Amino acid sequence: MTDINKDLTGLKTILHRAREFCAYQERCRSEMEKKFQQWDVDKIRTAKMIEQLEKDNFLNEDRYTETFVRSKFRLKKWGKNKLAAELRMKKIPEDLIAKHLQHIDDAEYLPVISLLAEKKSKELKEKDPFKKNQKIARFLISKGYEPKLVFSALKISDP
Repeated sequence: MTDINKDLTGLKTILHRAREFCAYQERCRSEMEKKFQQWDVDKIRTAKMIEQLEKDNFLNEDRYTETFVRSKFRLKKWGKNKLAAELRMKKIPEDLIAKHLQHIDDAEYLPVISLLAEKKSKELKEKDPFKKNQKIARFLISKGYEPKLVFSALKISDP
């Protein structure tokens, strides 16, 4: 197998690899910082390359956050709490997190809670309705759904 970077040297090689890495899938700054660290790039050069990637629009945290929220909600059915926590771990600014979580439509969000609760209910073999609802509520809260919405969907009074 031939190395596509063999003709490039030093930082150009790394920047080329970084562009390919970003072109493959949306990335955020913290992911790129980790990748540069894996490639043994010092912090000063990392900062310069991240700046260049942002200038060339390979790296865009607003676009990344939008894509992350949309895909994790639609595909993995994550709730807003889990989405926000994951984005915070990736060092995404709070204003971007809030902006894109607001874009999740309640008409789409609330039915997912009921759908997941129904699906989980069918999986459980628990006979006691109270214990069953507790297990479903724990499951939904662990998926990142707000406790008030979960209890409302399960018709449980707030503890």
